[in-house]
Amino acid sequence: MSLIFRFIIYFIFLVLLLVWGFFSFLFPPLMLVLPLIVMLLISLNIRRRRMILALFQNALETGTPLQDVLRAYANTCWGIWYRAKLIRFADRLQAGYSIVKTAMAVKGVLRYETVGLIKMGGTKVPVQLFAQTNEDAQQNGIIWEHSLFQFLWYYMYLPFLLFPVLFYLVAIVPKMEAIYRDFNIELPPVTNFVIYLSQIFFRYFYLFSPLLLLILFSPLFYFIFRSGILSWRPFGVRRMLRRRDSAQFLRLFAVGLELKKPIEEIIDVYTQVVPSAYLCRLGKHFNEQIAKGANWIELLQKMQWLSHGEAALLKSAVQADHIEAVLREVANSKEQRQRTSDNVTVQICSVVCVLLFGLFAAVASIAFFIPLIRLIDVLVATTF
Repeated sequence: MSLIFRFIIYFIFLVLLLVWGFFSFLFPPLMLVLPLIVMLLISLNIRRRRMILALFQNALETGTPLQDVLRAYANTCWGIWYRAKLIRFADRLQAGYSIVKTAMAVKGVLRYETVGLIKMGGTKVPVQLFAQTNEDAQQNGIIWEHSLFQFLWYYMYLPFLLFPVLFYLVAIVPKMEAIYRDFNIELPPVTNFVIYLSQIFFRYFYLFSPLLLLILFSPLFYFIFRSGILSWRPFGVRRMLRRRDSAQFLRLFAVGLELKKPIEEIIDVYTQVVPSAYLCRLGKHFNEQIAKGANWIELLQKMQWLSHGEAALLKSAVQADHIEAVLREVANSKEQRQRTSDNVTVQICSVVCVLLFGLFAAVASIAFFIPLIRLIDVLVATTF
């Protein structure tokens, strides 16, 4: 995909986000539409890749031609684009192209870790390695599906909390202010504060709109980048994705060591199959330092892909000669910690939203209950 075509896609996506955000202000339940679509697509993508790994493992164990397995699976898939992609993948295999070249030409069918495994092992990849990769993919798929539902719960809070606040500021406050002004009711400071907020919101709506859009979009982008469906690594996102990227690298590194490959060759394969240009540059820099005689564990620690405790554990594993198993355990541990971090983030955001809404509801109730009592006194005095 050319760079210009990517920019066009990103621009169209940004316009759609802005349109969705604008209509979400008018009808906040629309906030649920885009997150639901994105989450369904991500969940479907996770399930499909898990199935592809299972099919690869089955083809290795039974000796069935992979192109026949993919064509049979394509007939059971819904979605014209994905079905066409599988058939194109099978046709290239039938034409004599290798699995690696086919996977590099037809993106989105195989995970890059699987492509790296095949590239390092060729046609002699042990079945148990595919089984291990399949098991890791299933576990990670379960982790991300759990995060999907956690994320959905968070997004369900936003429309039902934001809509009453906007409606109160836009429709209720101006009318109540007009009523109190007509009866010359002296307003307490808390009421004046709420009226001031409403006036500021009306006067500077063009400044509040980006803030509200940020509230809408930031959780969505957070999850999209966390899920790994985007290979883009902007500067502010690299730290956020460090655990996931390092876990995938360690898993591929463990496969290379188990296949008795040199470290330079493993990193070279990683730079060829990884979809991110930033990660590719990191891999090349890593290889340059290895060629100069640097220790790979210390390099990973310097890149902050390993903590001090993980580096010490790997050094002990190298001496005990069971580094491959420890690398997988460290990678799985990173994925588990990532899930815990995501769940805690979602829960904290949910609690903060509820607390802020409760605080606003309390202030709003007090702000107009006090002058309401004064208004009743004025009406009673006028009547009698």
